[in-house]
Formats: sequence, C-alpha cells, structure tokens
Amino acid sequence: MKFKKLRLENIRSYKELELEFPEGSLLLSGDIGSGKTSILLGLQFALFGLQPGQKGSSILRNGENEAYARLDFEVENNQITLERTINRAKSGGITQGKSILYVNSVREELSTTEMKNRVLEILNYPLEYARKSNVLYKYTVFTPQEEMKTIIQENPEVRMDSIRHIFGIDRYRRIKVNTQVFLQKLKQSIRIKEVLVSELDLLKEKLNLESEKKISLARETNDSEIEMRSLVEKKEVAAAEMAQFRELAKEREKIEKDIQRHAGLISGKKDIGDRLKKEIVIMQKQISNRGDFSQERLDSVRELLMNHKQSLEEFTSLMFDLNSKLKVVEEKKNEMQDKSEKVNSLVECPVCFQSVGSEHKDKMHKRAVFEIEDLNREFDELSVRVEVLDKKITREKELVRDYEKDREVLERNKLQEDHLKSIDIKLKSDAFVLERTMNELKALEENLNYLEGKQIELTSSLTIFQQQEEEFERIRAIIRKKEILLATTKKELEIVKQRLEELREEITKKEENQKQIDYLRGLQTWLENRFLKLINMTEKNVLVKLRNEFSNVFSEWFSILVSTDLMVKIDEDFTPKVVNQDYEVDYDFLSGGERTAVALAYRLALNQVLNSLVSQIKTKGVMILDEPTDGFSSEQIDKMRDLFDQLNSEQLILVSHEPKIEGFVDHIINVKKEGGSLVEKIEK
Repeated sequence: MKFKKLRLENIRSYKELELEFPEGSLLLSGDIGSGKTSILLGLQFALFGLQPGQKGSSILRNGENEAYARLDFEVENNQITLERTINRAKSGGITQGKSILYVNSVREELSTTEMKNRVLEILNYPLEYARKSNVLYKYTVFTPQEEMKTIIQENPEVRMDSIRHIFGIDRYRRIKVNTQVFLQKLKQSIRIKEVLVSELDLLKEKLNLESEKKISLARETNDSEIEMRSLVEKKEVAAAEMAQFRELAKEREKIEKDIQRHAGLISGKKDIGDRLKKEIVIMQKQISNRGDFSQERLDSVRELLMNHKQSLEEFTSLMFDLNSKLKVVEEKKNEMQDKSEKVNSLVECPVCFQSVGSEHKDKMHKRAVFEIEDLNREFDELSVRVEVLDKKITREKELVRDYEKDREVLERNKLQEDHLKSIDIKLKSDAFVLERTMNELKALEENLNYLEGKQIELTSSLTIFQQQEEEFERIRAIIRKKEILLATTKKELEIVKQRLEELREEITKKEENQKQIDYLRGLQTWLENRFLKLINMTEKNVLVKLRNEFSNVFSEWFSILVSTDLMVKIDEDFTPKVVNQDYEVDYDFLSGGERTAVALAYRLALNQVLNSLVSQIKTKGVMILDEPTDGFSSEQIDKMRDLFDQLNSEQLILVSHEPKIEGFVDHIINVKKEGGSLVEKIEK
C-alpha cells in the first residue's frame, strides 16, 4: 500500500488542503499546534470514517457545516480513491454523509458500513477485525505517541484486555465465557429433562393397567357383537315378514283409493252422458234449419267486384288527366286573347321603339284568332270526352255498390254454413264420445265390484299384521339398547387405545429425553474436564509464545534507541519492565527521553509482531510516527537514523518539530499556522 494524495476541506484546522505523498520517508515538520497531527487524523478519517465514540466535532472545522476528505492510494497496482463527508444538521448534530469509492476509476456510492467493509477488504484485513474499529491500522500504521504511553501505564488487567483485543487472543476468553453460558443452559436443559423423565416408571405402570383394560373391553365388545348379529338375523326375518304385510297393506290402500277413484269416475261418466244427450238433441234441431249457400256464386261475385273496382280506378285516373288538359287549353286560350288585345293597343314596339302599323296589327290579330279557334275545338272535344267518361264512372260506381251488397249477403251465408258444418262434426264426435262413455261406465261398474270384493279379502288377511309388528318392534328395541351399549363399549375401547398410544408416545419421548440427558451429561463432562482445559492451555501457550516474541522484539528496538546499561523486558501482563544491572527501575523514575524510547519500542514491537502474525495485510510497507522523539537527547535523535534504516518501510511519514530529523528523511513538508494551517514543500 502507498499513500499518493490527500485532499481536506474544513477538516480541523484546515480550510482547504491538498497534499501529495512521495515514496520513501516524509517529514511533516512545524511548531507544536501548527496542524501536523490534523493531517494524520484527516488521513485516518478518509480511510475509516468516524470511529465508535468519536465525535464529529473532533473532525469538522469550527464554524463550518460540512467537511470533505479524499484519499488516493495504491494497493497492488490498483488505484483506489476514497471520498467521505460529514455534515452538521439543523439540530446541531454532526453525522457522516455519503461515502464514495473509486477502484481503477469505477465509481461506487456506499453506506458508511459498506464503505468500511470494502476498505477492510481492499487492505485485506481479516474478517475477525471488522468489529474492532481500525485496531490493525492503529497498531501497524499509526498510533499517537501519547496513546502508546497510556497503554504502557495502564492498569495491568486493562492492558491485557487491550493486548488480547489487538492480537485477537480475546477469542479464547469469549470462547470460555460462551462455553460457561452454554454450560449453564446445558445444565438447565438437563434439569428440565430430568423433571420430564421423573414420571417414567409411573407411566409404564399406567400403560400395563390400560393394556389390561383394553383386553377386557375388547372381549366385552366381541361378546356384544356376537349377540348383536343373532338379534339382527331375527330382525331381518321379522323385517322380511313385515315387508310382505306392508305390501298387502299398500295393496289394500291402493284398492281403497281405486274404489274411491272408480266411484268418482262413474259419477263423472254419468254426468257426461246426460250432457252429451242434451247437446245432440239441440244440434240436430240447428242442422234441420240449414239454408241455401253456393261457394261458386260467392267466388263469381268477388271476381266481378274486383274487376269493376279496377275499371272505376282506371276511369277516375283518365278523368283526372282530361280535366288537367281542359285546364291547360283554357289557360292558353285566355293567354292568346290577352296577347291579341295588347297588340291592338300598341303604338310603338317596346323593344326597338318603332311605331307599329295597322297591317302588322291585323296580321297578328288574325294569327291569334286562328290559334284561339284551334284551342276552342280542342276544348270542345275534351269536354265531350269528359261527359262520356263521367257517365261511365257513375255506372261503375253503381255496379260496385250492388256487388258489394251481394258479397256481404253471401259471406254471411258462408259463415252460417261453416258454423253448421262444425256443429255437424261435433254432433258426430259427441255421438262417438257418448257411445264410448257408456262402454267405459259399464267397465268401471264391473271393476268396482271386483275391487270391493278384493278389499274384503285383504282386510281379513291383515289381522295378523299387528301381531308381527309388535314382535318386530320388541326385537328392534332390544337391538337399539344393545347398539347403545356396544357403541359405549367401543367408544371406551377407542379412548383406552388412544390413551395407550399417548402413553407409548410419552414413554418414548421420556426415554428419548433420558438418552438426551445421558448425551448432555457426557457433553457437560467433556466441556468442563477437557474442552475448557484445552482452551486455557491453548491461550496460555499462545500468550507465552507471543510474550516471548514481543519481549525479544521490544528489547531489540529499545537497545537501538538507548545505549546505556538499561534493558527492557515484558512480564506476564505485558507490562514493560526496565532493568539496570539486575535492578528494576520504576517507569516514572525514567527520564523523558527514556520513557519516550520505551513507548516507541513498545509501539514498534507491536507493529512488527502484528505484521508477522497477520501476514496478508496490505499496510505492511507504510509506517506513520507521531512525535517519536519527544524528550530525546541529541544522541538519541541521532540513533533515529539507524532506526529508520531498520524499519525498511516503503513509505515512512514522520511528524516532528525536531530540526535534526530533517537530515534523516527524503522529503520535507513544513506546516505553519497562519489563521489556518498551511503546508509548503521544502526541496532537499
């Protein structure tokens, strides 16, 4: 991993900052409070956002409502860009805004949680560190010096918790705690199952009693069913006899209904015969008064009437045409007379305004007279034709009227004739019906006599029916009682069977619970006697190995920084111990430079051991040291050159106000405080 460029807007003391990170070692120099640490905190915010418990006000510049951070870096030839914002709400609260990730210029807009997970994925941090804030970054890349001193001086128990947390050894404690919780639940489950199993013997005893009861009820049911079959056979015999008697009863009932029906039919037939006789006499009288009617004469009159109506229509149409012509001739004649009178009275021509001579007037007058005479002749001819035609029309009207009267008379006669024909047909039909009715009446009277005799015969046969019915009802009553008793016994047997099934299921469950109890007790014993011991031993071995490695590395780094007789080591609680000629020296009695050397060596040991344990992380080549020489003597500062060489970091970023450090690094950026923090690159 290599940092390439950082851009900050409204982050802490920076209104706006754009900073490029070169390869090799870089020194951020400047006075105390000039804004050097703000750059590192801005870098950390761009990478991981606000940390749990961190307030937005620690990042957002005073008086501003929005801040922006952008970090460009490279991981295994992949160009990564992270963009983050924080905003101040109207309520005054400060929250993180949108997060944007670019991987080789491919843009993704992510939530805060998604961004954190993607960054951890890019840096190849193990998933187990996903919920540990940025602990790997803090102890492998950048730890504020004062925070490291705090860890060293912390209560041993708290420091051990921090060490466990940093190196992931807290998993063993979690395993033990979770195992104890699991054991409590396991014991509780065993106690519950023991309560469930406690009545197993009682249930088995109940099962034996219910089994005996089932055998007794089954025997009783079998005896009742045998007795029921015998009774049912008797009932079926009685039912068959009853069925025969019921058929006889139905037959007698049917005969009684037939007798009533025959009596009604006989009465009806007699009424019909009397009515038909009266109607026949009346119809015979009507037929005797029949008049004379000819269908041929009616057809002839209808034809003549139609012909004369047609002639009348033709004459009427012709009369209309002649009258129209007369009117036209008369109008022409009047027009010619008017024209002749106008010509005689003309003095000059109305067109050319020349005078009209008498010769011309005479000529015009003669022509008009000739035309009028022709029109008079035509008018007379038409008048004669009209007169002749009018007489024909009058004659045709009289004929039509006479023929219509004849037709009406003949049609009335036809209706009367048709009525008499229908009477004649009905007369023949009624005569036939009368004959058939009399025959049916005779047959009905004979059948009635037969039915009355059959009725007397069946009545005597049905006297036995009542005795058979009483016997049948007696058997049926016994069967009904037996059925109720048998149903009760069967129901009780079913209940016993169901209870037996439930008991067997409950016994099976309890036996299964007993097996589970045995298994759970075995699991409990294994967890208590073997698993927890194994976890404790594993944790102890891991801590011993880690402590030895850490102590050696810690001692090596300290020896580079301090050349006196002082030596350092780590005790069981990872507390640094300073020894001078076999005498332990209290940390508080050390000089400022020696305390800083202890903290820096402790920090570098953490970095080296973590990088070796978590070998796959991508931040190995980067190291950030914040004021690593606080309180150092000039001799100790000179030894920082050897320390930088030993670190062998691809990219080393230093924050220091010591001028002497400038000679140990490849690049220098000076940070100043002028209203806001400013940076300037110093060429070497």
